[in-house]
Amino acid sequence: MTLWELAEASARILRKHFEEYEVIVGNEEEIMLKLANGEPSVTQSWNRYTITVYVAKNGKIFQTSLSSTSPGEVLEKLDTILATLTPSPLYAPLPEPTGQNYENTDDKIVEIVRSGDLSKVSEDLELDQAGNWAGTIRLAREERVLVNSNKASLHGEKTLFNGYMRVFADDESSGQWSWTSTMYRPDIAKKAIGAAARLAEECSGLPKRKIESGNYNVLLSPMVAGNLLEIVARSASGGAMLFGFSFFNKEDLEATVASEKLTLYDKPHDRELPGYSQFDDEGVATRDKPIIEKGVLKNILHNSKTAKLFGTKTTGNAGLLMPEPFNLDVAPGGLKDDEMLEALGDGLYITNNWYTRFQNYPEGLFSTVARDAVIIVEGGKPVGCAGRVRIADSMKRLLSNIEGVGATLWQIQWWEVSTPTRLPHILVSNARITSE
Repeated sequence: MTLWELAEASARILRKHFEEYEVIVGNEEEIMLKLANGEPSVTQSWNRYTITVYVAKNGKIFQTSLSSTSPGEVLEKLDTILATLTPSPLYAPLPEPTGQNYENTDDKIVEIVRSGDLSKVSEDLELDQAGNWAGTIRLAREERVLVNSNKASLHGEKTLFNGYMRVFADDESSGQWSWTSTMYRPDIAKKAIGAAARLAEECSGLPKRKIESGNYNVLLSPMVAGNLLEIVARSASGGAMLFGFSFFNKEDLEATVASEKLTLYDKPHDRELPGYSQFDDEGVATRDKPIIEKGVLKNILHNSKTAKLFGTKTTGNAGLLMPEPFNLDVAPGGLKDDEMLEALGDGLYITNNWYTRFQNYPEGLFSTVARDAVIIVEGGKPVGCAGRVRIADSMKRLLSNIEGVGATLWQIQWWEVSTPTRLPHILVSNARITSE
């Protein structure tokens, strides 16, 4: 059964019970290679089907996702489920479908995925020469079909090639970097692996030093900045504001919320990044837009539901329930690669992070743990490699304290940066650091 046939079969069932409905049917063909100790450890492949169903009646709404390709029995029960619910303040009629079909695929990726043969990838990335590496490499083809009661009938197809690699120089020294693209780009993968290797080697050659907790100038690598700015972008969602998961509010629109050096875009039309799409989950046309422009919050991301509650129009960022960005892009600055440590002066170069958690969403109070190389810099020169440290600060303060932005852009996506992001290094002054 094709995706179109599955979508139409589901829609026929829903028409019997609902005047308003939507069905999104997706298929993902994926192959993944995992490496450990410089050797391929596991190769996995999937061919997944998902069905996302949204229904509304009398102001009541319900959404569910299914992995079955025979959803009839479940769909027949939705009317009974909806009857137990109360009308939702989030209800808004499905908007006019203005999106367009799209195709953004690379034949090389499709060929590798369907053949299950990763030998070309191993050869192109020179994995036979790998040292002590660990990480994952993913290639996938994704397709989706959207139909709804408002006459939407849309199709999209794209490919992706992404991964990350952690390189170990010794038991205490490691570096990690990531890459992502819609095209088969061994060049950017090798560049990312090279960056990870250089960090590991640099940290290995420096004395290990413990630092004291306090305020430090910090240089955030694209891995770290990507994680934090994804949170910033998701905090600019109308849904996050409504549900209390944001340090922004609607009064911040057109207000200064960051340093003028920061410009952050949502770019669904960027064909190089895997979030590429010409329509959102309501069938509305997507568009490139600034989220923060020279420090000013220029757009709150909306679907039709949050837009109604905010008294505005959708920005084409549905999520049926929660608006979200597609691709993120940070405008480059003037700091060249060989100038960044000098601009940092005395401080820390933090190259990777994980476990970012908020202690208070409205105030933006968060912490995140540094991982892999944390390089101590004095007088613009690396002088040591620190142990485990944590950034424990306010997101509002961090954004305001951006002092410089790098000129070189990297395309990042891994489990701590789920939204494909193109961005440079970012220099922040006076960040609060705790030492563990």
